[in-house]
Amino acid sequence: MNFKEIAENYSKQKRKMMTNAVITNKKYTANFTSYHSESLKIMFAEWHLLFPQHKQDIKCTSCRAAVCKFWGTLVDEWIEIEQTPKKRKPQQTPKKKNASKKTKTK
Repeated sequence: MNFKEIAENYSKQKRKMMTNAVITNKKYTANFTSYHSESLKIMFAEWHLLFPQHKQDIKCTSCRAAVCKFWGTLVDEWIEIEQTPKKRKPQQTPKKKNASKKTKTK
């Protein structure tokens, strides 16, 4: 599974909950040297529901960083999904014709 597949499978309610958790955690870590405990618990709970075979320990520093990075990337993906217009074909740039080059006379 890639980020786009995971991002598309979440309901709007869960998206809002996870977005709030990520934003709260980022604001908290900007002011303090630790993570926001409630947001971290929500992110880990959702992680274990999404990946039951890949356990992460909340006491492990690298596990906390990995889970926070994953959810931050997923929130960015949701923002990208919401900003792209649906059912709109990408516009192609018109091709320019190559004009013949003029030769200089001496």
